[in-house]
Amino acid sequence: MVSLLLIIPWIIFGFKHPNLNLFGLNQTKKSLTFLFFVELTFFLILYFTLPEPNSKVAGLQSFAWNYFYAYYAKAIIPTWLISESIDGNLGDKIDLNYEYVYLIVSLIMDYLILLIISPNIKKIWKRRKASA
Repeated sequence: MVSLLLIIPWIIFGFKHPNLNLFGLNQTKKSLTFLFFVELTFFLILYFTLPEPNSKVAGLQSFAWNYFYAYYAKAIIPTWLISESIDGNLGDKIDLNYEYVYLIVSLIMDYLILLIISPNIKKIWKRRKASA
């Protein structure tokens, strides 16, 4: 939930500057670089606040277990769905050894969300309807 709230300023920026176009988004290089560093900072804060492993508490060292709903759902849910559909144990391996995959998926989700909400998509739909 919190990770989705982080991109609201970029959504607003995209609607205020519909004439900009970088990678199909209504953004500038500076705004996307800033988004990258905000996501990186948020991920690192979550990663370094992960509690020390404790065998007495199930899932304590699991990134997904600790941050699933409240903080990083936009990256954990797609990663879990894709990895579990490929191999049943792949999701656990990613969670224990390759947490940076969540950061990569989060950046991809940011791009897709900004692309879907982008005013450019509305222009494309209007052109298609007008030509039909």
